[in-house]
Amino acid sequence: MQLLTEGVYRLQKATGANAYLIDTGESSVVVDTGTRGGASALAAELRDERGVSPVTDIVLTHYDPDHAGTAAVLQRQTGARVWIGERDARILRGQDAPPTRFRRFLARVWPRSEVPADLQELSATEETEVAPGVVAIPAPGHTPGHVIVAWRGIVFAGDSVRVSKGRLVQMPGVLTSDRAQAEETERLIAARSPRLVCPGHGKPGRITA
Repeated sequence: MQLLTEGVYRLQKATGANAYLIDTGESSVVVDTGTRGGASALAAELRDERGVSPVTDIVLTHYDPDHAGTAAVLQRQTGARVWIGERDARILRGQDAPPTRFRRFLARVWPRSEVPADLQELSATEETEVAPGVVAIPAPGHTPGHVIVAWRGIVFAGDSVRVSKGRLVQMPGVLTSDRAQAEETERLIAARSPRLVCPGHGKPGRITA
């Protein structure tokens, strides 16, 4: 694990996308899990780390397989609850089709992630405290049910934004389900004036521009 700031780690064994761990002092929350191919290594990284609190919760910022692919494996290893936005939960379960033509194409060529047991759905309109001080916030745009996670001035952004040269940057348009919502989510993140933004891809950084 790479220590980013007190209580916040970047998991080194996640594949495909960044995964993070928040140690609240009483319990730990994993934010995103990477692709299925990294499941064994990521589970071992969590199991072998003795300096952090037990993992009680996993928050998936969205349903894409590079973020949700290992969640079911980690759930079996840790017994943690798994949370995801309610609209993305329906896509992950196969109840709803992906929202754009390109995403429907990806669903045909990229196998859907295993659905964790007893999946906890996050409200599409209200914030949810998933663990003491750890809040999931509706942040649609990249996907219909995308959420961000906030803790002590840090925002775990998933694929809502990246950080480049001190600025928030949108993901490529072809991956965005709703551009207007994505831009509103970017404004939401900027308005929080986070001391650190931890994105799903690329390096964590601060907003300076």
